[in-house]
Amino acid sequence: MKSIIRSLILLCVFAASFISCETYSDPKVDYTPIYQLSGEWRVRVTNLSTNTLISSSAMYTLGTYNTEDYSANQMWLRITSNMPSKLGTLKVKINCDVPTLSFSASNASDIHVTTNAALGTVNITEGKVTLNSVTMPSGVTSDRISFKLTTTKSPDVTYLFEGYRRTRWNEDETFITFK
Repeated sequence: MKSIIRSLILLCVFAASFISCETYSDPKVDYTPIYQLSGEWRVRVTNLSTNTLISSSAMYTLGTYNTEDYSANQMWLRITSNMPSKLGTLKVKINCDVPTLSFSASNASDIHVTTNAALGTVNITEGKVTLNSVTMPSGVTSDRISFKLTTTKSPDVTYLFEGYRRTRWNEDETFITFK
């Protein structure tokens, strides 16, 4: 009787090892049409009229993300940090070209984040994302973003935004000396 029980236990363990070794393929990931341009970015902002940083010790957060209709040639750009300038917050739908990793806007409406009221217009030129071009303090490589912006909030000033895709590693959060 003991040998039958041992044989059954051994058979169950042997069968379980075959069942547990079954492999599954990786799940298919559905990306939005603009996924290479989408993300959360840490940027520094330069006032090109005076050639000075808005803040020499601060990085600001902005997001780029898909539109509600998953457009392949438009995306949202939103500044999510409060900036100590006339820029304030910004939410604008801009044109993008995924194959060239570029984006721009001409007289695009600056939308209030909570009320959706138009606050003015925005022009964005020389918008570009460069993949794998910034080496971070954590050792990972991140993507770079840069663009020039003018707005009716401060029409005589052109701002240069330069930064990198946010990694969320602690040592990367305050990184401001990238080239």
